[in-house]
Amino acid sequence: MAGLRLVAIDPDTDGAHCPALIMEGTGDLLFQGTHVTSEAELSAVDGLSPIGPGEVVIRIPARMRNVLLRALMEEVHADPGTERL
Repeated sequence: MAGLRLVAIDPDTDGAHCPALIMEGTGDLLFQGTHVTSEAELSAVDGLSPIGPGEVVIRIPARMRNVLLRALMEEVHADPGTERL
């Protein structure tokens, strides 16, 4: 996979198993985080937005909200062709 770029990483990372946001050269986003496997949580999420075949639910820590928002806003400002958030 070419053109991957780290956009944001958990500010409290220990250097391993780090929740992160990665952008492909296409502009698609990849989220690295904990794979949610709890049936209760998956059922609740599925009730809000159906989980399709091949989709997974990823947990991103709350402490990353501002980091992700800032990183995405910087991407929008860097690429005038990007839709505004």
